[in-house]
Amino acid sequence: MKIRMIGAALGVVALAGVPLAAQAAPVQAQTTQPYHHLVTVSSAGWSTGGTYIATGGDIKLKLTTLEKNTKVFVERCEGADLGDVQTFIKAKPAHTLATGVEKGECFIVLLSPVKGAGGYFVKGSLTY
Repeated sequence: MKIRMIGAALGVVALAGVPLAAQAAPVQAQTTQPYHHLVTVSSAGWSTGGTYIATGGDIKLKLTTLEKNTKVFVERCEGADLGDVQTFIKAKPAHTLATGVEKGECFIVLLSPVKGAGGYFVKGSLTY
């Protein structure tokens, strides 16, 4: 009986010595990939900029090539918006488009010129 109690006490002490982070499940890194899209619509419409499956966390877009001010937002493949419309300008070319998106969530990126016609490329990186 004494041996069991000593063994149980040692087990508790051993677990207490392990940092909490080591006991938790590992966190999967988000995917970051090059992003480029030809915006083809006028400011009255939205151009589909790709369909993606989230790895969990925030959806971020950073544009390194931006010919015109461009509105961007993301929505679930099955409808509802995931975030608010963000306006990308040369002075502010990076935005978080949605936060706390669940792993496996299907989403679509939509783009539109702030004013005028499309017919220009945007390039950068998308993290999701």
